[in-house]
Amino acid sequence: MSQGIALALTMAEQAASEQTLGLGIDAGGSYTDGVVMDMRTREVLARAKTPTTHEDLIIGLMQTLEELLSRRSFDPRDVRFVGLSTTLATNSILEGRGGKVGLIGIGWQPDKDWKFDSVANVFVGGGHDVNGRVDQGLDEKGILEGLQSMRRKVDAIVVSGRFSCFNPAHEERARNLIRKECELPVVAAHELSTDLGVYERTNTAILNGRLLPIINDFLEDVSFMLRKQHIDAKIMVLKGDGTMMGMETARLKPVETIMSGPAASAMGGRFLADKDNCLVVDMGSTSTDIAYLRRGLPRVSDEGAVIGDRKTMVKSMDVLTLALGGDSHIRRGKNDFVDIGPRRVVPLAMAALQYPDLRQRLRETKSSTFLLPHSSRATTLEGRDAELMLWIRDNAPCTREEAYNANRDIVMSRNIMDRLIAFGSIIETGLTPTDLMHVDGSFVSGDVECSCLGLMAEASLASMTPDQFRLKAIHRIVSMLGEGILRKIIMDETGAKEDGKSIRKILQAASGNGFMDIMDIQARVNIPVVGLGGPAHLFLPSLEDRLDVEVILPMDHEVGNAIGTICSKVSEYSSVQVRPLKEGGYEVIAAHRPHQKVQRLHDAIDLAKDIAKDDAIRRAVQAGAVNVEVEIDVDEKQFSDAQGIRMVEWIEVKARATGDPMGRYQFFER
Repeated sequence: MSQGIALALTMAEQAASEQTLGLGIDAGGSYTDGVVMDMRTREVLARAKTPTTHEDLIIGLMQTLEELLSRRSFDPRDVRFVGLSTTLATNSILEGRGGKVGLIGIGWQPDKDWKFDSVANVFVGGGHDVNGRVDQGLDEKGILEGLQSMRRKVDAIVVSGRFSCFNPAHEERARNLIRKECELPVVAAHELSTDLGVYERTNTAILNGRLLPIINDFLEDVSFMLRKQHIDAKIMVLKGDGTMMGMETARLKPVETIMSGPAASAMGGRFLADKDNCLVVDMGSTSTDIAYLRRGLPRVSDEGAVIGDRKTMVKSMDVLTLALGGDSHIRRGKNDFVDIGPRRVVPLAMAALQYPDLRQRLRETKSSTFLLPHSSRATTLEGRDAELMLWIRDNAPCTREEAYNANRDIVMSRNIMDRLIAFGSIIETGLTPTDLMHVDGSFVSGDVECSCLGLMAEASLASMTPDQFRLKAIHRIVSMLGEGILRKIIMDETGAKEDGKSIRKILQAASGNGFMDIMDIQARVNIPVVGLGGPAHLFLPSLEDRLDVEVILPMDHEVGNAIGTICSKVSEYSSVQVRPLKEGGYEVIAAHRPHQKVQRLHDAIDLAKDIAKDDAIRRAVQAGAVNVEVEIDVDEKQFSDAQGIRMVEWIEVKARATGDPMGRYQFFER
């Protein structure tokens, strides 16, 4: 053996023996979870869970990272890959936070009912037709005049052209003009979506522009935090469709981080269970997300993510969300029934950690519902609202009646209390699934006696024993989960967005949440259900008999969302149109390419597939993917002529290229 070969073998053996670690962090709605994993052996070396600090997410991230480092089970210098998921984009949109954006629309005028979150709008001539041909020349003078009128008022500029999804030339020319005149970031709408719909495409671009300063500051803070702890690693950010993007892409396209939390859970469940085809059910504090994964990736919504009342063209995972979680309110219902949710309350076991006298108050009042202040919303209140909230802060935990009786000069009607609760400045305690876990000892992190006292209070109101009430509540929760799983399956199988009354009745009967007098319903689910989240181990196993399904509760399922941030893939999309020509034949229309005429339909579709495939691969490689695979979908749009004959209006060929993130591709081999 030569000396060179021997040296190479020695170096290879040394590299194989070294740990190559991945750090995953998910800043969720209630908790920020973190894991450190050996990426060669898949062993979780450390995990942490700290409350999410909504006023400044980086505080919670630092606390999670510090808790991970305190385990001292790994060397931070061995961390080579960091995955990140955050609710920051979603919450910023819902709360109306973000930078100021100026819009320059090219070749179109807004309808009267269109609303944009931009502070200045200018509309100029230009744009293209449905075939991607120039509709009218670009009004460069109008663009420069519009820029001068808004440049000192905004933090970013959005340019959105008519049919730019078919031909982005005018958007690109406009962007180049603006960049020569100023240093403001410019968002071109076609780079965020190639789907039809100038209104939705423009709104998506504006949201992206508003998020630029927020996400950029956040990512800067994350980079600084990691450097401070001597972690020099490739950082990837999870997108809402369950795939990854690099830091630079995330800086340019922060809107794609919308819905990244549910996506992290889905990918973590797939990885932990080692099942490419499965249903992932993630029970969090406030809700339960149900996702269907096929061939290792979640189904992507055809319509784009909807945040509040804003419809976007952001590719996001198609997830069914139930208002059911560890903090859902459990209380007496009608007719010997137990109601669960949808309202979130503070579990009694956890409230007692901050208010030690809660135990005595439970004994005195025989009630489980008390008012607590929500400190993060205190500074936003004024007048009587602020007075009442401050009284509750000084007297918490207190009942509603105590607050009414002590503040009759403030509380003119009971609506004020409901408004403060709805706004979030006041929150109530209550019996929850988290308390049920404390009662049976399956999870204990708070005051067990308070959970027991709360259960006794609710059972007494329902004229049941505590054990009867507990079993009915568990049965109700399991049934709600089963019904949600069946609804998700039917919606995915049929493509339906809503289920009718008759379907709902069948689903309820099959899940044990109801019955039918003359017919028994038994479901059988053919793919496994993977459970994630703290409450999953108490409720999901009962579904095995009820739905005739395999339930998998993998090790580390409590932090599956953090694991999902480091085990996903890189994915990019491309779309090509095929349209019939009046003179015969077909035209293949793709952005950034000359249009091509083809005589026969199947040849046109084959050409469109090749173009879409090549473009999707190019995009994925640019995003840092290796080992790329492509899936192609052909969608034929038809119409009926005057004789009722179905005719092809146009055909859309969509390609999705998926690969491993560069820098991690040699790990997680199966």
